[in-house]
Amino acid sequence: MSSPAVQHMRTLFRIEWKLFNRIKANYVFVVLVPLMLLMGMQFVQEQMELDQHGLSPGPLMISTAAGILLIFSLYSSVTGLYVARREELVLKRLRTGEVSDPVILAGGASMYMAVCVVQIVVVAAALSFMFGAAPRQPLAALAGLVTGIALMTAMGAATAALCRTVESVMVATLPAIFILPMVSGIYIPREVLPDALGDALLFAPLSPVVDLVRSGWTGQLGAVDTLVRVGLAAGWTALFMWIAMRRFRWEPRV
Repeated sequence: MSSPAVQHMRTLFRIEWKLFNRIKANYVFVVLVPLMLLMGMQFVQEQMELDQHGLSPGPLMISTAAGILLIFSLYSSVTGLYVARREELVLKRLRTGEVSDPVILAGGASMYMAVCVVQIVVVAAALSFMFGAAPRQPLAALAGLVTGIALMTAMGAATAALCRTVESVMVATLPAIFILPMVSGIYIPREVLPDALGDALLFAPLSPVVDLVRSGWTGQLGAVDTLVRVGLAAGWTALFMWIAMRRFRWEPRV
């Protein structure tokens, strides 16, 4: 039998899925926009001398796609979701029942988590076929996907805590949307940067996730390096969860 928490998660997933399907324009943003960004990044990365830095275009494009989708399809969507449901008093009503706070947040975001996972898997499979790249460390790629989902969901909750209204979500998410891909090896691989800068940017929030996903196809990370990346991503996730727990508001500000 399913536990009450799992049942609540399923119920919240179905509700959000129905609401998502009511607005067909959601499919344009969730499907077409990330793919257009990916095509644009392919053009940019083709201008780089990847061979001189020992980089393969296939794994690089896969990690780029994963980073873009985590930011645009999950982080920005979850942030807006939390703020919208707070303004609609949905979160406040859910807290009056038996549902715990983590289940409310995870259940509400679960639909976008599922969409993001499907997107990443489909795009990764397509790019693997296009570039003839087969996964060498599937567990590393899986670790990157799991840590990335957790990290972006926690970051979305922390960002939502800073937003007063739905209109402020766009402004609040801009730093992550524009800066995070630049410093996490999504737009510009850290290998093409000066060594000191590239090493420093390893500690950016999404850098460990990007490294793990890429290593799933290149096999570049050993066991110790993989654990270091997982630990860094877990540390950032814990930080954003702490911020969300301390600052998250469950009803509109007056």
